[in-house]
Amino acid sequence: MPQIPIWRPSAKNELPTSVPLTTKQLEDILKKNDVDGDGRLTKEELKKAFEQLGSRNPGWRVHRAFRHADNNKDESISLEELDELVKYVVGLGYRIS
Repeated sequence: MPQIPIWRPSAKNELPTSVPLTTKQLEDILKKNDVDGDGRLTKEELKKAFEQLGSRNPGWRVHRAFRHADNNKDESISLEELDELVKYVVGLGYRIS
């Protein structure tokens, strides 16, 4: 039986192996980690979100995220502050494989 040649894309035509997460996808991931449902992300809840995103150092990411998004310095990220958090996380370039 003759073998059918398999098309293999050249390097310039290869499809990406991963794509960036959209703002909506990131927002959903962050909101799902509000385990107690109080509309606020604690440091522990945000750490779990960064773990799900594949962060190599989620504790450090939480620290940086709070510096970017916790505008009222109450040690939690509220829904009003979520947009700033999402902007920060988008800038980190997390991707879906």
